[in-house]
Amino acid sequence: MDIRINELKKVITSPIIIGLLVLFIVFNFVIIFQNSYFKDDLKVLTKIVDKFGYKIDDEMEVRFGEYYDQELKKLNRIVNEKESKNYNSVSKFYKDNPYGIEDIYDKEEMRFIRELEILEAYYYKIGEIDEVYSKIDIMEKAEYEITKYRLSGKAADTVRNQYKNFSNRFHQLINNKEHKNLFFIGQVHRMHSLLFRSLFKAIIFEIIILVVLITAYLVNYEFDNNTEAIAYTTKRGRNLILDKLYIAIVSNILTATIILITSLGLYFMIFNYSGLWNVPISSYFNAEYNFPYMSWWHMSFIQYLISSIGLIYASILLFTGITFIIATDIKNTYIVFFVFAIIFGLFLIVPNIAPRNSNTVFLGGFTPFFLIMNPFVWFMESGAFTTFKYYELTTVGIWLVLLLIFGSVAVKKFKKQDI
Repeated sequence: MDIRINELKKVITSPIIIGLLVLFIVFNFVIIFQNSYFKDDLKVLTKIVDKFGYKIDDEMEVRFGEYYDQELKKLNRIVNEKESKNYNSVSKFYKDNPYGIEDIYDKEEMRFIRELEILEAYYYKIGEIDEVYSKIDIMEKAEYEITKYRLSGKAADTVRNQYKNFSNRFHQLINNKEHKNLFFIGQVHRMHSLLFRSLFKAIIFEIIILVVLITAYLVNYEFDNNTEAIAYTTKRGRNLILDKLYIAIVSNILTATIILITSLGLYFMIFNYSGLWNVPISSYFNAEYNFPYMSWWHMSFIQYLISSIGLIYASILLFTGITFIIATDIKNTYIVFFVFAIIFGLFLIVPNIAPRNSNTVFLGGFTPFFLIMNPFVWFMESGAFTTFKYYELTTVGIWLVLLLIFGSVAVKKFKKQDI
């Protein structure tokens, strides 16, 4: 136990690791604060959900429409007093006032008009949901992906088969009315991208940098400090490498948890998601582009968030294993880091050099390096190379088995090699 505590002390007293940890947390705070200027706009949805709930059905649409009409009349009373005009929408009101309304209306009135504008956006978007989904053709999307990546032969057939499976899920989603739930308007605020593309991606890369540094630092500490002849000739001997691996895993999980808690804690303090935790992630309002986000399973926002965090922890185990195997062969922490970076880059370009008419083109996608690139479309329709129902689980499972095998070989090899 003393050996493992001493190994842990090496990590928590390392100025480089502590400095990077602080730097990464500050960087994440900057990402969050840079986008906090519209946080008050998001509170309008909280008020709507408090009044009507987030599920959109016929009764909700009628009540919501009546409420919108009441608020529009209120707007016209205010405008009539100031300008002797009437409007049938807030958008037309703003068109008549292209240079601002600060000189005519006070702060409270401007706040009301702004909130009504957002309310109006929800009102009209509710009305367009059925039309938007009636035009979605999953197989047309498959052909678009095939053309986009110039796939042919067996590769094109595989994509068609996967999207055929996803087509069943699409019809299930429509029948379950998962798309008919209120959420932040994705095309305006892009909250899904902010959280899962910008913040999560930053967090993942920060964690990987620390995982590689910590694992390589611990495994190669004795060689970097010329103490290998002492450390590996003690009673514990070569088994010390297993203690280092154990502490590397613990340290990597600990640093990842610190980054996740601080970053996500601040994010959810700034942006209010109250009342929205159980909204399906496949809600139409979450859509940011022409093709909505659609998950393979019925997942709420909180389930998607927890699953994504779980996938990050699984990735930590994979990258710890990869770094450990490299570090048992290369006895220098910084060289291990650069070798890891080269391997990372090579795995990312594999899909680009594989033949486009063969299923081997998909192999490059089933790697932890490719997996972590797009956290905003995990568990979803996500393009030609990753729209497989169990893509995330398959990738993690296969690589865990491979790393256990190669890790065991690396340990045996280390125990026999000359020090």
